Amino acid sequence: MAEIRPFRMVHYNGNCAADLDKLIAPPYDVISEEQQEGFYQAHPYNIIRLVLGKTSKDDTEADNRYTRARQALSEWMSEGVFTRRDRPGFTVYQMDYELPEGGRRIIDGIVSLVKVDDYGVGKVLPHEKTYKGPKQDQLDLMRACKANMTPIHALFEDASNEIAEQYKPSMDGPPEQETVDSDGTVHRTWSIRDDAAVSRITKLLDPKSIFIADGHHRYETARAYKKEMDEASGSNASAAHNHVMMYLTSMSHPGLCIRPAHRMIKGLTRIDLEGFWRRLKPCFEKDAIFFSETDMKDAAQKLLDRVAARATVGGKFGMYVHGENCFRLMRVKGFDRVETYIDQTIPGPLKTLDVTILRELVIARGLEIDKEDLEKHMEYAPSAEEALEKARRGDVQISFIMNPTRVEQMREAAELGYQLPHKSTYFYPKVSSGLVLNVF
Repeated sequence: MAEIRPFRMVHYNGNCAADLDKLIAPPYDVISEEQQEGFYQAHPYNIIRLVLGKTSKDDTEADNRYTRARQALSEWMSEGVFTRRDRPGFTVYQMDYELPEGGRRIIDGIVSLVKVDDYGVGKVLPHEKTYKGPKQDQLDLMRACKANMTPIHALFEDASNEIAEQYKPSMDGPPEQETVDSDGTVHRTWSIRDDAAVSRITKLLDPKSIFIADGHHRYETARAYKKEMDEASGSNASAAHNHVMMYLTSMSHPGLCIRPAHRMIKGLTRIDLEGFWRRLKPCFEKDAIFFSETDMKDAAQKLLDRVAARATVGGKFGMYVHGENCFRLMRVKGFDRVETYIDQTIPGPLKTLDVTILRELVIARGLEIDKEDLEKHMEYAPSAEEALEKARRGDVQISFIMNPTRVEQMREAAELGYQLPHKSTYFYPKVSSGLVLNVF
């Protein structure tokens, strides 16, 4: 079972409330270089200096972005920029956000510590693969700062809303923190410091499985750091490195939203489109939506509508190659045909997922890109418009437009013990860095 525990959260002091929108930032892995600079300029105490500091050509082992983050954190703690709660508790975290297609939703849950274990041992279950580079970066940062600065977003089963009923009374008063990010999402937090409420929530959560939604690299980092510390000083059940900060929300929460992570391909020395279609002909039908400079936007909307029409069935992708005057539509002729070409070690129910088909068949077989070499060839975007525009400009060579992976598909992969391709899900909105920290 998962082990949940309260903690003494660290957050910006109350005097920063008016500037909170200038102090927070999204998780490090969705921040571009341009956005990084913008956060640096926003405020001298912006959390970006901790979560994604700048690098310099003059960096040394003694002076680099990790050591500078450690120094900034130490100074901010001692100067009172950050304050630590006087007693352990949970934090209720709510996000009120606008859907890409219009309308608003609200999602809420609690921030707590969760025991770090090997997958499955403590009932913490992943659902997608990770890259080595980001894990090493996050490990270097954790070694330097000894802190969790962005909660991992994880899910639990609570169809009867038992846990929400326990934390909802804490939201009756005004929030302790409230701010709006650059996407228009309103972030609010309340504290749960009542020992009886903390105990009830802990008992309800402890027997449940915890499914990682967003933050696989951060959890892998916590595992690596725990192993490192245990080897250096011996296992100690009460040591701080045994737990990591998570934002826990119900899997059936009506505010839960998964957007697609569209795939963008770069770094190919040549694109053999004739060979691409020949290799995929046994499995795919294709169609084209032609456009001119004046009606490209309308053609793009047709592409998105036709892809979305298969959202609950799967097996349909949009494709745009830089320099072409058309969008391509790819549809599987039959899932039974697809399975023949999929890695046979992949569990049967997962062979027909869109993210699996695209990686195993379209990219590995069609484009002949080594699956183990994808990190240098792949970029991701939750916005189809962004993915298509990058291909139009030539920033990437090919963009693939996808439907989102569904929650039940993510859960099935996790329970089967199989990790889906990188960035198989894009949970939205993203939990902010800077509202709740765990400094140990």
